[in-house]
Amino acid sequence: MNIWKLQKAPNKNLFDSNEYMEFSERALKDIQKLEKALHDFVSLGLSKKYKQVFDWAMNYFNDAKHFYENKDYFTAFGAANYAYGMIDAILIAEGKKEDK
Repeated sequence: MNIWKLQKAPNKNLFDSNEYMEFSERALKDIQKLEKALHDFVSLGLSKKYKQVFDWAMNYFNDAKHFYENKDYFTAFGAANYAYGMIDAILIAEGKKEDK
């Protein structure tokens, strides 16, 4: 898949149906990964310690779900990964990141 084409013309269907489905599945997978990270963040009590970061991450999570539901998988993927990066960085800094 050529991401550059997506960035130049995100509203055009530049893929055959198989590639397009793969991209939607990848966006969904990353939204689900973010959801788990947010759950871990809350269960570890970090959402209170880092309230502002948590609030921003939740906003991006909700944005990602909205974009996904509207079939804007490129933007959903970006929003989910941006939020995941914020949460993941704090989990690492706090020594709470699970190695997999």
